[in-house]
Parts: sequence; C-alpha cells; structure tokens
Amino acid sequence: MRVTSGAKAVIYATLGISAASVALGSGSSSSQSQQQATSGVLTWPAGQVIVVVTALIIIGVGVAGVVKGVKKSFSEEIDTSSMSPVARKGVARLGQVGYIAKGVALGVVGGLLSYAALTFDRQKAQGLDGALQTILAQPFGTFLLTAVALGFVAFGLFAMLQSRYRRM
Repeated sequence: MRVTSGAKAVIYATLGISAASVALGSGSSSSQSQQQATSGVLTWPAGQVIVVVTALIIIGVGVAGVVKGVKKSFSEEIDTSSMSPVARKGVARLGQVGYIAKGVALGVVGGLLSYAALTFDRQKAQGLDGALQTILAQPFGTFLLTAVALGFVAFGLFAMLQSRYRRM
C-alpha cells in the first residue's frame, strides 16, 4: 500500500508539473495518439457505446474523488495520530484540495470523451492533456488551470505523506 501511494505521489506531482507547463504555454499535447485510439474504438461495432460507458466511468471516478475530498473520507486511510495538530490540518487540506482537483480533471476528460462519442467528432476525443488545453481555452483558463495544477501538486504531496503514514 505504501509503495502504491509513493507511486501515486510521483504520478500526480508529474501531472501537476505538466498542467503548470500547459498553463504557462510551454506544454506540448500528446492527444494525437489518444484521438487515434478513441477514433479506432468508435469505428467498432458498438464502439460508440464502449466509449460512452468508458467516459461515464471516468466521470464517476471524478465525482467520487470530489465527494471524497469534500467529505474528507480519505482521512480514514492515513494515520495522523503522531502528527501535531497543525500538521494534521495541513495533511487534511492537501488531501481535500488534491482529491477535488483530481476529480474535476477526470470529469473534464470524461466529458470530452462522451462528447466525442456522442457527436462522433474525433477531434474532441482527448485525454488529460487535451482536457487541460480545453480548460486553458476558457475565460480565466490560466487561473483555472493553475488551480488544477496546484491541486495535482497537493494530491501528490498528500500521496507522499499517505505512503509514509498509511494505515495498515
């Protein structure tokens, strides 16, 4: 469990850095291969249904992350009894912000996937980097993307702490 949490920390720290680089305009998009994969599935018999179901699952995982962050139910997974009250509160905030940001990002990815499937628009079939580009294109997009990036960094930091203090 601790190794898994440590790996999550590295992944989400990398996602945070990636989101920040997109927000700053230096990130590159790898959505081409994701568009090709989704386009290929869409051409299968029942491919549209497969992509929509996948998108709904991704949205569901995103909603679950937001709920977990809002309710702070992640606190059951980490033993903060040896921490000071200030550190305990900091860990709770990192988890809360991180789970909510992760949930929002997954919701955007699922939304883009479902839109691509329902309209059969291969250009809209994007992964996380495409979702980040979509956020960036919105009014206040740089602010929103920076918030998502900071959320990913917060989740990465929380996952590092979780790997150390995980309840066994």
